[in-house]
Amino acid sequence: MKHLLTLIALPLAVLGAAVSTVAEELPKTALRGEKLNELDATIGQAVRDSMILGASLWVESHGVSYHKAFGQRALKPVAEEMTEETLFDVASITKVMAGASAAMLCIERGLFKLDDPVSQHLPEFTGVGREKITLRHLLLHTSGLPVNLIPKTQPFTTHDEAIAQICHTKLLFEPGSQFAYSSVGTMLLGGVIERVTGRKFDEFCTTEIFRPLRMNDTVFRPGGEQLKRVAPSSAPERGLVDDTVARLAGGVSAHASLFTTTADMARFARMMLNLGELDGVRVLKPETVRLMTSVQSPADLTSPDAKNLPVRRALGWDIDTPYRTPPHDYSLSRGALFPIGGYGHTGWTGQMLWIDPFSRTFVIFLCNRYVDASKDTRPAVYQLHHRISTLAAEAVPDFDFKNVPGALPRHVIALKVKPFINSLGMKFVPLPGTHILMCMHETRRADYSSYVDTHPEADASWKDPKLDSLSATVAPDHPVVNVSWDDAKAFCAWLSQKEGRTYRLPTDREWSLAVGIGAQEKDADGTPENLSGKIKGVYPWGSQWPPTQNAGNYADMECQKQIPAEKIIAGYADGFPLTSPVMSFPPNELGIYDLGGNVWEWCEDWFNASKKDHVLRGASWGSSAPQPLLSSFRGNQPSTRRWRCDGFRCVLESAAGSVR
Repeated sequence: MKHLLTLIALPLAVLGAAVSTVAEELPKTALRGEKLNELDATIGQAVRDSMILGASLWVESHGVSYHKAFGQRALKPVAEEMTEETLFDVASITKVMAGASAAMLCIERGLFKLDDPVSQHLPEFTGVGREKITLRHLLLHTSGLPVNLIPKTQPFTTHDEAIAQICHTKLLFEPGSQFAYSSVGTMLLGGVIERVTGRKFDEFCTTEIFRPLRMNDTVFRPGGEQLKRVAPSSAPERGLVDDTVARLAGGVSAHASLFTTTADMARFARMMLNLGELDGVRVLKPETVRLMTSVQSPADLTSPDAKNLPVRRALGWDIDTPYRTPPHDYSLSRGALFPIGGYGHTGWTGQMLWIDPFSRTFVIFLCNRYVDASKDTRPAVYQLHHRISTLAAEAVPDFDFKNVPGALPRHVIALKVKPFINSLGMKFVPLPGTHILMCMHETRRADYSSYVDTHPEADASWKDPKLDSLSATVAPDHPVVNVSWDDAKAFCAWLSQKEGRTYRLPTDREWSLAVGIGAQEKDADGTPENLSGKIKGVYPWGSQWPPTQNAGNYADMECQKQIPAEKIIAGYADGFPLTSPVMSFPPNELGIYDLGGNVWEWCEDWFNASKKDHVLRGASWGSSAPQPLLSSFRGNQPSTRRWRCDGFRCVLESAAGSVR
């Protein structure tokens, strides 16, 4: 495997043989070496875990690039090492590199307008509302066309026959009324481009986009010597497009069929960052690139496939799109740090491109995920995209990703339903993908005191005088501690009876959804014990270690002053020696606070099959080690155990998913 540092300002002759270096030797002005090492380790682990067979990575910021190949390109008929010259089937990234780019060229040249009806250029595309569909609808995935053609019920053998099938395809909804990803729509766009240009789609893209950019390894149907460098997929033969519809249509389509390398894709991304120009060659006008990569979707656009959450799309490009799986993470390939307003796309075959114009950074990850024909690793690879982009952003020096002028605000997913406030003043928000509302904060001392006032027999450990001298633990707005699982269950039962609603502890699964790792653990089998700590490098505050200042209430220097023997996170300070008032730190995207730190929180579940202990999640003010602070880590204690770091929060059941 090799990894290269390239300064793109070097002469072109030097670019082809860039100097090889190790990450630790990068100059101070370059990408952060320790984060590049983490990228290497992350991708290397994905290879060892058989998530992918091999991969090629390219990260570039302000003209400094880091690129490397990992693992193997192929296993059969003989093993082949992955190289940076490998061509990958980039699947749906074809939609933006070829489909959207070609469409914008047509607009520049006056061949069609963005809001032209498709039927203006394909007169056969009419009937049952099809005449309402515009080219804008196709680029925004709001046409109402289905996700794909079904060759078994809609047979075709050429691209023209496939377009003819689309012209008779039933719409799923009123054009423009909602977002639903549609390869059929982009395939139709390719048909329009062929009609208005009088040229085959692949010939037009190659001649007008790829060859001017000297992307000589970017092709639709690789052959000859290039074929030997193609990473195999699930296609029946090497070099054939993996997408069945594109393959049956002759191997060329605007929705999927492009093959390229990381180096070629880097040239394309560089052109986009340069607003349409590269090395003196202009492919698109600056205003065209700005139009193409800014939010063009209506403000009220939502995705029914993702619980009607709001969607922000550019023309072809993803900006801020919710996923189908709960908790509906937005645009995983953006990572945790790149600001909203960048753009990118992914491909079914495991590929990713993300471009951040704010920091002038782009990330390319192309892989062979076809390790085992019986195993679909796509969900895991999409989570890997998130991790790679997060590390890539962390590798960018001297850029404040938290304060980015011009960046778009995050969607607060729970905003459409007002928080429910119960009689104790406890605030609850909906947890997407479930029929519960989760308390935004831990149960407070004031809340628990209301329960104890009517239950004098309740254990008094929560008022332990040994803690009374520590001011951080006794204020009414601090979380109650020294409560057992049994105590927490009794509180929920009392509150349910008091209010005539059903309150309980969250399940282990609900906690994972709330903290944002539900998608990774969705298909995992096993007890909480088996799941504990399995998702590495994901913390409630992000992916970096140690946590950034004020990320949450953890064991810090103030804590050590109170308890000299306590281990702490070196150099960390959150301002509180022990517990902090609930909601003292920023909430997550769901509007939920303190899912990491302050107090360990009881969950409903047994920890393992022996059913001796119950689950605790979230770590506490006394936590300092990386492993217990992972979002996936589970603690365990008997149901009767009371400890100064243990508390709980409630959830409220609602069959409709909201409370009126």
